[in-house]
Amino acid sequence: MQPVKLAIIGCGIAARDIHYPVLITIPNKFKITVVCNHTGQKARDFSLMAGNVPWVIDYHEVLSNPDVEAVDIALPIDLNRKVTEAAINAGKHVILEKPLAANLSEAKALVSLVEKSDNVCLLAENFRYRPGLQGIKDLMMDGHIGRPYALIWNYHGLFEESNKYARTEWRIKHKFEGGLITDGGVHNIAGIRFLAGEIIKYQAMARQINPAIGEMDTFSMHFETDQRISGTLNLYQSCNGYFENKVLMLGTGGALKLEDGLLTLHHKDQVVEKIHFENDNGYLEEFEDFYQAIRTGSKVISDFSEGYKDLEIILGAVAQAKKW
Repeated sequence: MQPVKLAIIGCGIAARDIHYPVLITIPNKFKITVVCNHTGQKARDFSLMAGNVPWVIDYHEVLSNPDVEAVDIALPIDLNRKVTEAAINAGKHVILEKPLAANLSEAKALVSLVEKSDNVCLLAENFRYRPGLQGIKDLMMDGHIGRPYALIWNYHGLFEESNKYARTEWRIKHKFEGGLITDGGVHNIAGIRFLAGEIIKYQAMARQINPAIGEMDTFSMHFETDQRISGTLNLYQSCNGYFENKVLMLGTGGALKLEDGLLTLHHKDQVVEKIHFENDNGYLEEFEDFYQAIRTGSKVISDFSEGYKDLEIILGAVAQAKKW
């Protein structure tokens, strides 16, 4: 099968630091044919990095280019609907960096458009592709921890103003509701739904510790799923002096812990199995899924409707937390 002729629209952090490093490892599956950014300097710089491919500043030129089969859209969230709609209407396949849109009405419009289209449209929600989370699910499904009943997910870290993600204006100024909490938390919601089923009720609280990184940077949500799994999601982004990023699934016969790419299976007070995932981010897997869907007609794992559900939960929790 031939490589997919891919254009990149948006040459910022996600495209440069996340997508491109993956794409260069699979040249047999994707060939970058043009890059686009509304500022010429970023477009030129990305073009040079990508082997001096053509660059433009108007995405309409990309969408009218017959040498483009698919587009990788990695733009500020408030531009997602407009550019994605134009790409789908132009007949291009789309991989779109999450979250799906700036609000639920725009997200719903994209879901409706995709349902009427034959284009492959994948939301780049890498948590649905993370090998570590898949490892938890496989061991759960095989009965290694009995009946799962609780999921605890803790992220404790320090986002300082100098952090490249924290200092972007659309996150700090909340051009979409929840800022950093929504942008990061939508990942965790996708992961929770992947592991534990649909979230049927929740209660959330939030606080602002560091005003420089947004309206809220401390968030906690208690939830219950349709699989009778209850749990807590803690996102503490101004945690000074301590870091933790841990998923813990409890069952009647054991526990599963994923931390720093290491999945451990616990029975009583013993670790009975260890699985190390050298690369537990899911970026490669999502692009491979996109390629297979384009070339073979398979269904993508992370479609726009799943992204809508993720966004609906995190935005609902953020709205609830603001009243707390």
